[in-house]
Amino acid sequence: MSRVEEILNIANHIPPFPKVAMQVMKMLGDPHVLPKDLAEVIRYDAAITANLLKTCNAAYFGLTRKVSSMDEALVLLGQDALKDIIIASSSARFYKGEAGGAGYQLGQGELWKHSVATAIMAKSIAPHFKGVDPGTAFTIGLLHDIGKRFLSSFVAGDFQKIMDRTYIDGLSFMAAEHEVLGIDHAELGSMIMQKWEFPEEMIEAVRSHHDPEALNKAPLTALLAMANTLVISLGVGVGADGLSGTMRGEGLKRFGITALELDRYLSNLLIEMERAEEMMTLSN
Repeated sequence: MSRVEEILNIANHIPPFPKVAMQVMKMLGDPHVLPKDLAEVIRYDAAITANLLKTCNAAYFGLTRKVSSMDEALVLLGQDALKDIIIASSSARFYKGEAGGAGYQLGQGELWKHSVATAIMAKSIAPHFKGVDPGTAFTIGLLHDIGKRFLSSFVAGDFQKIMDRTYIDGLSFMAAEHEVLGIDHAELGSMIMQKWEFPEEMIEAVRSHHDPEALNKAPLTALLAMANTLVISLGVGVGADGLSGTMRGEGLKRFGITALELDRYLSNLLIEMERAEEMMTLSN
């Protein structure tokens, strides 16, 4: 079996994305859905139920009083916050374990931390990208590096070869990753998203989030590329692959993001990351 075949074989055996989460996300697209209907679905997933009560009381969601029941949480949180908690809870289970980003020289929990930061940044800048739903932006931010989670051990096994191609031949880390392994983490991530039956626009965004031309592509792809780069520029989740993309001023200007707004988004992210501490622990 070739290296690529071995990697794809692992990808084919990745557990499905939780059906409860997918069902709830579809239900949340209906403005007439009732909290009691959502509650009935969520109760079938114990992990989501537990994390919902834990996370909804976090400072990040700003409730004025402690919530003790799921029905109460559904009423007080609102659909947008509920969707964020469910997707975070469902995604975190795939980032558990020490090997999550070890091959990329990321410490335990760092890959998930980067994913949460990218989700928060993506949701923040979503209004600048025409037609992009903030909830979708949050979801794609959480899942954009899922390929790293399952490619990490292969990167570790051929790390020196990849670094040689980077330093000696001048390739980007991801280009070297692809040349040595036959596949890169963005490509693998898109295959996983396809296996999980996410919409095509989300699959393409994951596939192209390191593409140098990403800002010229579909709005969701451009948003993800920008959010990811901005998060890395703050040093959140910078591993062996370093700054895999650059963000030029004309790209920011194209989407109407001024220098002042950029400073505000970057500053707010650091504040939001502190408030989202409970979300960070979901993968522990």
